[in-house]
Amino acid sequence: MSTTPALSHAQEKRSLHALFFLFGFGIMAWVPRFPELKENLSLSNGPFGSILTTGAIGAFLGLLTVGHIVHKYGVKIVFILSTVLVYASFAAIVHVHTPAIFIIFNVLIAFGITATHVALNTQGFHIQERSGDIVVTSSAGYWSAGALATAIVSGILVGGVGLSLHIGLLSAATALASLFYILRLTPVLVTANEHPETDYSIKDIFTSFHLDWPVSLGMACAVYLEFAVGDWGTIFTKERFEVSASLSTLPYIIFTVFMIVGRLSAHKVVERYPVDRLARVSALVAGIGFVSTISIATHLPATQKWLSYTLILIGFSLAGIGSAILGPNFTGAANRRSPHPSSVVVGQFGVTNNVLTTVLKWLVAGVIGWTDSIALALMIPGVLMIVAAFFTPYLNSEKR
Repeated sequence: MSTTPALSHAQEKRSLHALFFLFGFGIMAWVPRFPELKENLSLSNGPFGSILTTGAIGAFLGLLTVGHIVHKYGVKIVFILSTVLVYASFAAIVHVHTPAIFIIFNVLIAFGITATHVALNTQGFHIQERSGDIVVTSSAGYWSAGALATAIVSGILVGGVGLSLHIGLLSAATALASLFYILRLTPVLVTANEHPETDYSIKDIFTSFHLDWPVSLGMACAVYLEFAVGDWGTIFTKERFEVSASLSTLPYIIFTVFMIVGRLSAHKVVERYPVDRLARVSALVAGIGFVSTISIATHLPATQKWLSYTLILIGFSLAGIGSAILGPNFTGAANRRSPHPSSVVVGQFGVTNNVLTTVLKWLVAGVIGWTDSIALALMIPGVLMIVAAFFTPYLNSEKR
């Protein structure tokens, strides 16, 4: 019997990267079209924003359970079902005009996205452990590239192509392309657990929950800057420096581009330097660069608007390149240090990280509401990034 694999490592990695790109491209396409979704529901900003947060229910349920489902039944079935669920729900939700029905589809979308996230990262760790290649970090770069590409495409289509046509066609095309690559990867996908003694029951989902506080806190400190830039970067630039809409989005685009470059080139740097030392330097560059440039830019006189804007671009660039490798490497450390299989770790680690980042989002929003200063609030994720440097020694530690 031949032991030659059906796919070479290069083919396997390319297919996984394609799935990550399609995942980012597919699930972020509707974000620039939120105003039209809000109009469909006849809601103002506040109620619409509240309805969107119901997705946290689906995400929490997914993170808590899907890892165990992957462990029991394998990656392929979860991949296929979650892909169909996500894109069928996207195609349907753009036709919804009732808030209650919108909430149902929103929860289903969040659950499906989480299931896909767990399956993709489980497969990424599987490839990485077999090959020794830095697959998880580069895969995250492809996800970011897909998210950035769809944001640009969606921005161009707004006003020219109808919401239903855009999301419907994109969902169908993305789903079909994803299924193609899933089937292509079938020979190397993580299979169902064949050892009953390591199976998980419903009770085990709660009793076996593993909290790794050093890695979880380091992860939250490292990745929240990305959330903050996405939530407030464009608003901050537009309101503080009174630039055009296109220029106000440039800092976020710059941040994302530098993050993609950092993730896709990480393997070249990690081969030369220990990951904990590289991560510590990266966190300090990102945090100090972000905090210092924003501080200087917001204290320059109004006559120096373009110098301030240039400093903001530099700060966001440093934040992007500095934070690029941190999230994937903290996730990798969580996987090494946990007694559970990688599918379960991705879910459990995600639950802890989601709770911590949600608390940080509330904190930043509260500071903005209290002080009416986005610049001051953005100091929080900048300082947290600096704090993340103190957790980087755990990136080289093994299971406890």
